[in-house]
Amino acid sequence: MNIKLTLLLLILIHINSYSQSSKSDFLVTKEDDTIFCKVVGLKGKRIEFIKRGEGKSRKKNIFNFSDLSISNLSVINNPLNLKIVKPEEGYAHIYLYRPYVYTGSALACKVEYNGESFVNIKTYSYYLHKVKAGEVHTYNWNNDKKNIITIKPSTGETYFIRGSFKASFEQWEPWRTNTGWSSQSTFSSGSISNNTTGFNSGFMVTNGMNIFIDNPNTAKYAILTMKKESPKY
Repeated sequence: MNIKLTLLLLILIHINSYSQSSKSDFLVTKEDDTIFCKVVGLKGKRIEFIKRGEGKSRKKNIFNFSDLSISNLSVINNPLNLKIVKPEEGYAHIYLYRPYVYTGSALACKVEYNGESFVNIKTYSYYLHKVKAGEVHTYNWNNDKKNIITIKPSTGETYFIRGSFKASFEQWEPWRTNTGWSSQSTFSSGSISNNTTGFNSGFMVTNGMNIFIDNPNTAKYAILTMKKESPKY
């Protein structure tokens, strides 16, 4: 009898634990539909989750979502044990990173900073650039002098710049709203612009590399799966 009671208690504890974690985890689609779930894994771009009320896990591209919450960060495949740290007073952090995309994965994505050679964002790599707040900082792919990302951050803010191959059909969506750049997440008072023609969400279908301001809601998780630091060039 005691054994049965013990097993029953363990089952109830497990169900309660799952229920609590399910309420903490969620995914929000681009259509603003919220999926309450338990996230059980994140490796590269693939997020694995169990939808509430279901027993089988699903895998989706994390960039298909506009927002999400992962309560248990240990489920993330984080080979470098990376953490998104708060900038020091008077500074802002700008993360550059490049998730794996099969097409063009071997090609270099060399980025210039303020018109000078800076870093080569290789596949599965990242670079943390600590910059002074209140100053203008520009980034562009070294073969593209027209499409320039300009950021003038306020102190304590964090931005993410993602690199991707334009002909990969990788879905991308510059992080802005219909009324301008988003005031959500960690960048709210600084200014940001992208000097490019036709800068709209969709699929890149022309050859070459591309860098763009990424959605911080997804980027802050995806960047944790990077495997190496981007080298200077």
